[in-house]
Amino acid sequence: MRIPTFLTAVALCCVLDGAAMAQGTVVASIGRVYGGSAGESSGVYAIGAGGGGAHNVGSELEFSRAGHFTDALGHQEKVLTLMASIFVAVPAHAVRPYGIFGLGFIRQRTSTSTGSVLSDLSNNDVGYNAGGGVVYKFSRGAGIRLDLRHFKVRKSDGLSFQRIMVGIVLGG
Repeated sequence: MRIPTFLTAVALCCVLDGAAMAQGTVVASIGRVYGGSAGESSGVYAIGAGGGGAHNVGSELEFSRAGHFTDALGHQEKVLTLMASIFVAVPAHAVRPYGIFGLGFIRQRTSTSTGSVLSDLSNNDVGYNAGGGVVYKFSRGAGIRLDLRHFKVRKSDGLSFQRIMVGIVLGG
């Protein structure tokens, strides 16, 4: 590549810097799991990272853990999820409603489970989540998020539950 062509490319990147730049976010949330296979409400936390791009379409990778999930039979479990999701947001100034859909892994850990989380990957079930929520941005780089999702393992008799979360959004 010749030097003038290289310098022209660098100059164009600097001029168009904000035009195609993705908006990265980190979200830390707490909430409750209820309904479906959940016999009683359980606390849950989640951490997600993602970003929005052009046309208010973005992606998110989220890990969540429900520590005292009680199933319909009364068994205590931990439920771990790792979901890659796509969302579509509607920017309305500081308030941004969105819809979200994702695929990933849902893992149930009972008191009889042995080994670490990654020791037996065959215990992971493929599942999905679908839902929506709203983000309120109180500054350019921070806001709060209310999120409601339904989770389901793809098997007909698989685990299913709803989750409501409130979290802090940094970035974006």
